[in-house]
Amino acid sequence: MENILTNISGKLKGIRAEKGYSLEDMANKLKIHRETFRKYENNPSTLEVGQLLKILDIYDIDTIYFFNLIYGKMPREE
Repeated sequence: MENILTNISGKLKGIRAEKGYSLEDMANKLKIHRETFRKYENNPSTLEVGQLLKILDIYDIDTIYFFNLIYGKMPREE
C-alpha cells in the first residue's frame, strides 16, 4: 500500500509541476489552506476521493488515465 501512496504522491506533484500550478494556486482553486493541499500531496492517505476527483478535474486528467499511471499500466488504445 505504501508504494501506491508514494506513486500517488509523486504523480500529483509531477502533474502539478507540469501544469505550472503552485501549492497556493491549487489551495485557492480547492478553497482549502495551502498546508492542507501540501499534506494531500505528501500523504495521499489523507486525501478523500472527492478531493482527488476535484484535483484531477482541475488538472484536466482523466481518472482512469491517472490510475493507469499509478499502477504502471499504459492506457488502452481504442
